[in-house]
Amino acid sequence: MATGSIRERKTKNGKTHYEIILEHGVNPLTGKRVREFQTVKGSMREAKALLHSMISEAEKGKLHNQSKIKLGAWMDEWMELYLPNIEETTRVGYKTKINCYIKPALGDVLLKSLRTEHIQRLVNDMLENDLSPKSIREVYNNINAALKKAVLLRMIQYNPCEGVVLPKLKRYKAKVYDIKKIHDLLDIAQGTDMYLPILLCVTAGLRRGELLALRWQDIDFEKNMLSVRKNMVRGEKSYVIKAPKTEAGIRDITLGEEVMQELHKAKVQYFKDKMQYGGLFQDLNLVVRQPDGSPLFPDSMTRKWKRFIHGTGLEEIRLHDLRHSNATALIQAGVNPRVVQQRLGHSDVNTTLSIYTHVLPEMDKEAAQKIDDIMLKKA
Repeated sequence: MATGSIRERKTKNGKTHYEIILEHGVNPLTGKRVREFQTVKGSMREAKALLHSMISEAEKGKLHNQSKIKLGAWMDEWMELYLPNIEETTRVGYKTKINCYIKPALGDVLLKSLRTEHIQRLVNDMLENDLSPKSIREVYNNINAALKKAVLLRMIQYNPCEGVVLPKLKRYKAKVYDIKKIHDLLDIAQGTDMYLPILLCVTAGLRRGELLALRWQDIDFEKNMLSVRKNMVRGEKSYVIKAPKTEAGIRDITLGEEVMQELHKAKVQYFKDKMQYGGLFQDLNLVVRQPDGSPLFPDSMTRKWKRFIHGTGLEEIRLHDLRHSNATALIQAGVNPRVVQQRLGHSDVNTTLSIYTHVLPEMDKEAAQKIDDIMLKKA
């Protein structure tokens, strides 16, 4: 049973306040008393009335704790009641983690019976099944947030996530193509429906969602410029096209003459396909598309890339690593990092330098030669 007390406090100016101390018992994990404090700037009668109300609410919470609510049901209720206005893409991410990892393992465990070892076992199992430390932390964060809310609502006395040991984060080291491999890649792709997507990734450094949301009105053939204004992301029921996450993601990228020529050919082909398919053509104005004008979705594009690169003889890298390759090539060519930052749509140049540039062996040799020339050779 919850208990409480009231103590009198004097302020510096001599006024009397009352501090309520509500006792919720002992946290079974830490062995420490769980207390709640509240100050009443009024009379003792008001303080007693509030204490009585707080004890009553605490008891209701304990009754709720004795109910049959399970973790899976609580995760759904938590999202519906307390996260109604989050971004659609965030909601999809949460639901995916809840349905794929949390519910299968712990969905049927009563909230009141949930213990730290349950969550630790889930973390360990995910790690054994080769889920990345980053993804494991995202799953953990979902459970932790929901259980923190359950503690605040007095549904449980403590958060079982306390004490869970999480795997250390590992920064992904991207694989990149050097200039020769990029040339080889483009030669192999020439004449296929992968040529234009690959060309835009390696020359403009587009993200997958930016590539697939690109429309013909985003291409300025007079200024040789591509404007990134939209991004295709997974929605709750399907994919949606929306603005980039940050202001820096909205940007203009100048393209070379050869890239513009390929875009011009692709636009001509767009109108040919539109005539061929007639009323079946989906006139969405997408630059990268299916033959009937319908969109290519991010997951489909990734699978398409994997099928294409497999068996080419080139190292099999991620589609996103073409963006890394673009950044590395620009830095290698001596382009100012702030220009690279703007082209890639990063808010901070440090992101560009720390994540998207990778020292190739040729760059290291060049650096060594420059040091030799500067430090050791006499004029």
